[in-house]
Amino acid sequence: METQQTLILVKPDGVSQGHIGEIISRIEHKGYRIDALKVTQATDELLAEHYADKVNKPYYPDMKSYMQEGPIVAIVASGVEIISVFRRMAGATNPSEAAFGTIRGDFGREYADDKLRNVVHSSDSPEAAQREMKIWFGNDI
Repeated sequence: METQQTLILVKPDGVSQGHIGEIISRIEHKGYRIDALKVTQATDELLAEHYADKVNKPYYPDMKSYMQEGPIVAIVASGVEIISVFRRMAGATNPSEAAFGTIRGDFGREYADDKLRNVVHSSDSPEAAQREMKIWFGNDI
C-alpha cells in the first residue's frame, strides 16, 4: 500500500452550492489529510495547461467556460491509495449516472444548458497528480 498525494478541485458548482465543507469532511472522515488548500480563479493559461490533452477537443470551450463560472477550491490531500479511493468517493463523471452516496451522486445534477458540471475533479494517477499539483500550487507543496 502506497501513501500518495492527489489534487482535488471543488469546481464552481460545488463552491456556489456550498459543498466545500462537506467534501472536505468526507476526505477527513475517510482518514485522509489535507496538505494544502486555496480558493482560486481558473485562468485561460492555467486551464490550458491542466487540460492540455483536451484543448483541441470540441467540448473544451464549454469545459473552460464552466471552470471559469466562479471560484474553485484547490486541495492537495494525502493518504494510502487516496487517488483510487477518492475517485470512487467522487463517483461517475456524469452526475446523473453517479451512485447516491458519492459526491457527484449526492451533489451533482444535470443543467438545461447541457454543460457537464460535476462538482469535483481528482487526479487519475500518481503521475497526473504530480503534474496537476504543480500547475495549481507551483512549488508550494
